[in-house]
Amino acid sequence: MRPSHIFSLLLLLLAPAIQAAVLAIDYGAEFTKLSLIKPGVPFDVVLDKDSKRKISSVVGWKRDDRVFGAEAKMAATRFPDAHFPYVKPLLGSTSQHQLPLHPNPPSMTNDGVLIFPHSSAPSHISPSPSSSEEVWTPTALLAHQISYYRHLAESLIPDGTTPEPINQVIVTVPSWWDHYQRKAYKDALELQGLTCLAMIGEGTGVALNYAMTRTFPNFNLEIGEGEKEYNIIYDSGALSTTATILSFYQTSYFPTKKSKTSINTTHIEVLSVGYENVGGVLLDTEIQKILTEDFIKKSGQKDIISDKRALAKLSREANRVKHILSANQEANVAIESLFNDVDYRSKISRASLESAVESSIPLFSHPITSALASAGLTLNDINSVILFGGNTRVPLVQQSLKSALGGTDDKIAQNVNTDEAAVLGAAYYGAALSRTFKMKNLNVTERSFYDIKMGDEVIFEQGTKLGERKILTLPVPSAEDEITLEFTQSTHLISGQSTTITERNQAISKPILSVKISDIENSVKNFTNPLPVVQVTLRLDPRGYLSVANAVLTSNSTGSEETTKDAGGVAGALKGLFGSKKDKDSSDDSVPAEENPTEDEVVDTKEEKKQPKKQKIALKFKEKHTGIRPMTGEEKRTTQARLRSIATYESAKFAREEARNLLEGYLYRLSGLLSEDAENRALHDFAKKEERITLQSIVDKTMEWLGDHAETADEETLKGKRADIEKIELPIITRFKESLHRPKAIEAFQQAMFSSRSFLVEATKNNTEALENVSKQTPENPAIPPKYTEEELKDVETQMKENELWMDDLMKKQVLLEDDLTSDPVIWADDLDKKGKKLQMTVLRLINKKAPRRPKPVISSSSSSATATTSTRLANPTNHHGPSVTESTHSELPDLSEETLSSTTLANPTHKGPVLEDKTQETGDKMGTTYISKAIPTHKGPEPPKHQEL
Repeated sequence: MRPSHIFSLLLLLLAPAIQAAVLAIDYGAEFTKLSLIKPGVPFDVVLDKDSKRKISSVVGWKRDDRVFGAEAKMAATRFPDAHFPYVKPLLGSTSQHQLPLHPNPPSMTNDGVLIFPHSSAPSHISPSPSSSEEVWTPTALLAHQISYYRHLAESLIPDGTTPEPINQVIVTVPSWWDHYQRKAYKDALELQGLTCLAMIGEGTGVALNYAMTRTFPNFNLEIGEGEKEYNIIYDSGALSTTATILSFYQTSYFPTKKSKTSINTTHIEVLSVGYENVGGVLLDTEIQKILTEDFIKKSGQKDIISDKRALAKLSREANRVKHILSANQEANVAIESLFNDVDYRSKISRASLESAVESSIPLFSHPITSALASAGLTLNDINSVILFGGNTRVPLVQQSLKSALGGTDDKIAQNVNTDEAAVLGAAYYGAALSRTFKMKNLNVTERSFYDIKMGDEVIFEQGTKLGERKILTLPVPSAEDEITLEFTQSTHLISGQSTTITERNQAISKPILSVKISDIENSVKNFTNPLPVVQVTLRLDPRGYLSVANAVLTSNSTGSEETTKDAGGVAGALKGLFGSKKDKDSSDDSVPAEENPTEDEVVDTKEEKKQPKKQKIALKFKEKHTGIRPMTGEEKRTTQARLRSIATYESAKFAREEARNLLEGYLYRLSGLLSEDAENRALHDFAKKEERITLQSIVDKTMEWLGDHAETADEETLKGKRADIEKIELPIITRFKESLHRPKAIEAFQQAMFSSRSFLVEATKNNTEALENVSKQTPENPAIPPKYTEEELKDVETQMKENELWMDDLMKKQVLLEDDLTSDPVIWADDLDKKGKKLQMTVLRLINKKAPRRPKPVISSSSSSATATTSTRLANPTNHHGPSVTESTHSELPDLSEETLSSTTLANPTHKGPVLEDKTQETGDKMGTTYISKAIPTHKGPEPPKHQEL
C-alpha cells in the first residue's frame, strides 16, 4: 500500500468519533443553510419554523422574547435597538465594516474587543450586564443563532425514534479567514457545547457537492501521469466574492496483489483562492442611498437619516428592489408611512444602480485573475466556472465575470444549487467521515491562505496543506530558563500583478500566537544524553489555525560514532568469528554470494537495532493568542451563564404557553358541550343535575380568571386549574365511555366463554379416548398419551365457572340501571376485557401445546433377534423359486417366526414380490389424529435359511 493511502487510513483512525447525528452549518453573512446527517432523516436542508429553506442570519429581541430568522428581520422596524444583523464580518475583527450594516454599531473596549450595546436587555438575563452599552460580543451573538439552529435540527425526529441531542457539527467558512476569525467561530460553538468535527472552506463544500454524482479522470500519484480536471468555484455572496480553484481526479489501487477489484478514491484539492470584500450588500446600500436622497429631495425632511426605524424600512425595501432589478429594467418603490407619517413612492432603474456602483464592478472579477496567478494556471486549463451565491444572479456581476473570462460565457456552469450546494457538500463530507453511511472514498486537501512566520523565517508557507506539522529545533538557552516564540501571519504579493486594498491589507504582518517554553534548566539537569536541544512541534490545524502540539528536550546527537565503536569491540569480533544465522540460511538455500549480506553488514544492522532510543523530556509551554484578543475563560463562563438563563426562561415560557393554550382550548370545548344546542349530548345525558351546574360554574369562573392572568400565571397554576375541572368532568365522561364500550366488551366476553366451552368439550373427549387406548396398549404396540393433563383442563373449567358466577351476579344489577344513564355502571368494560383475555390466553396456550409422540415399542429378546436377522440371497435369473445356495458366516439361530423375520432379497426379475396391505391406528387425539401405516406381507415367498446376521 502506498504511503499516501496509509496516511489517509491513519487520518481516518485518528479522526473524532462520528455520532449518529451531525449538523452541517453554512453560516452566511445574510442567510444560513443547515443540513442534518442522521439515519432515517432525508439528505436535505433543514427548514425553519416558517418552512423556509434558508434562514436569515439575524438575532433580535421583541421586548423580553428572543427572535431569529425572518421574524427577527421583520421586528427590525419596531425594535431597531435590539436588532443584530451581519455578525459574520465582525468575528475575530477589531474594526467595523465599511458599509453601514448595523442599526446599533458596536464599540471598541479598552483591550481592543468589539461589543454591541443592548439598551433594553431583558431582566431574566443572569448575570445581568453591568452596562447596557457593553452586552454582546460578535461571538456571543453567533452563539445565540447556533442555539436556534440546533433546536431546528433536533426537532427533526424520524417516526419511531426518540429525540437525540446534537453535539457535533461540520461548518463551512471562507477559505481566506485568518487565525482570529476561525478561533472566534470555534469559541461560539464551544459556548453551545458543540464539537467542531471539521471546518472546511465554502468553496470546498460546493466542490464536494459537485463531486457527489460525478466521475473524474484517473491520475497516478506515484509516477505523476494522468489527467486532472480544473474548476473554479465562483462564490459571490452578501459581503464578499471568492474564487477557489480546485483540481478533481481519481486514483485507483489494489489493496493486495491477489485483489481483483481496485479501490477508487476521488481527490478534491484546493490549489489557490482569491477574494474581494464586495458583494450583494454593496448594491443594497447603494439602492438605499438613492432612495434616501430621493425622499429628502421630494419631502425635504433630512432628519430621516437619523431615524433608525425609517432606515430599517428603507433597508428592507432596498433588498426587495434589488431582486426585482435582477430580472427587470425598472422597479417601483412604495413604503407606507416612511417618516413622520409621510408615504413614499418612486421608481428606480437598473441603469441608475449600475452607474452608482460602476467603480466597484471590476472588483467582482478580480478574485478570478488573482486565483489563476496564485495557482500558475491560465483560463485554457480551466474546465468550467461553477457559480454559487445569490449575488451571481445580478446582471452586472455576470457581466463582470464574463469580461474576466475573455468576453465569453462558454465556461460558466450553473450545475449546482447556488444557495444550498455548500451545506449539502459539508453534509456529504460528514457522512463520508461517519461509518454509519456507505459512501465513496474521498480525499479532500485544503491549503493555508497565509504565510505563518517566526520572525523573518517562514514556518508554514502560503499554500501549505492544512493538517501538516513541523518541528523547530532550538538551542538550549545558556542564561535564561525559558524560550519565547512569536508567530505572525500575512500574505505575500505576487510581483507584476495589480493589487487591491484588500490584498494590501492582508500582506501586513499580524501577530497571532506567542509560545513560552519554561522549566528548561531543571530538565537539562536530569538530561543524560549529549548535545541537548529543544524541539517544538507546530501544527497547522485542519481547521486552519496554528497551535503547538508539544515541546521536548532531546539530544541532537546522531549516535553514529558510538555505534561504530561498539561494532568493532569484543561483541563484533565474536559475531564475526562464527558468522550469523542469516549467513548459514543463505548458504543452505544455495543463494548466490552476491545476494547475501556480508558479515560486516549483519553486524551493523543488529547494532543499529540495539541503538538506545533518544532521551526525551517533556517541557512546559503556554500559548497566548496575540493581536486580536479572544474571549477569556471568565468571559466564556459569563456568556454561557447568560445563554443558559435565556434558554431556561424560554423553556419555561414555552411550557407556560403550552399549558395556557391547553387550558384555554379545554375551556372552550367544555363551554360548547355544556350549551343547550350542543350536538354532543354527553354532558347533558350522563351528568347529574348538580354535576352539570357545578361544572358550568367552574368553567365560567376559570374563563374569567384566565382573561385576567393569562400572561402572568405560571405553568403549575395553569395545570392546577385544568386538573380541578377534570376532577368534576371525569365521572361524567367515564359513564359516557362505558356506555359506548360495555356492549362490545360483553359480546367479546361471551364469545370467549363460548369458544372456551367448545374447546373444553372436545379436549375432554379426546383425552378420554386417549386414556382408553393407553389402558389397552402393549409393550410392542404402545399408545399415544393424552395431550392435556387433568390439571390443565380443570383450570379452564374453574375459570369458566368463576366467570359465569361473576357475570350472572352483576348482570342482574346492571339490567336495573340500563335506563339510568347518570348512575355509575356495575359491570365495567375493563373488568370484562381482563377476564375474557385471561381465559382466552389460557385456552390458546393449550391449543398451541405440542402433541406428545408415541413411545418407542419395547421388543422382547426373541423377537429382537428375529427382527435383527437379515439374509443376503444371490438371485438366480432362471430359478423362479429363489436361490438354492446361501452363504453365511454366522452360526445358526433358533427357529424364527415369519412375522418377525426381516430379510433383504436381491430381486428376481420374474418375481413380483410381496403384496402389502395398509392398516391404520388412531392416535387417540382427534384434534390431531395421526395415522401409522403397518405393512403386512401377503406372499411368503421362498423360506430363507436360518442364520445369524452379520
